[in-house]
Amino acid sequence: MRIRTARDIGILIREARTRRGLSQAALAKMINTTQTWVSWIENGKPGAEIGSVLLALTTLGVEMNFDLPTSSPTVAPDANHHDADDRYHHDEEDETPPYTL
Repeated sequence: MRIRTARDIGILIREARTRRGLSQAALAKMINTTQTWVSWIENGKPGAEIGSVLLALTTLGVEMNFDLPTSSPTVAPDANHHDADDRYHHDEEDETPPYTL
């Protein structure tokens, strides 16, 4: 399934949940959230915490594979754009990288 929107993620979660025979309440209990949250996600609510969404997907056994484009995107970079390699660069004064892989 190609994921492009929050709604696509919601459809994926609903499909995975129903295939496992789980109610929204049962999934919510498994990931320590509420049935309302599961409903919001399944209906494509934007702005959901990514960690919680990933936990729901992992709990449902959804395997995620991401493909990077082979060439640079055609979108012009802006001042807020960072390349994937930027995460490895840090100034000499900064002794710790921004995060650890």
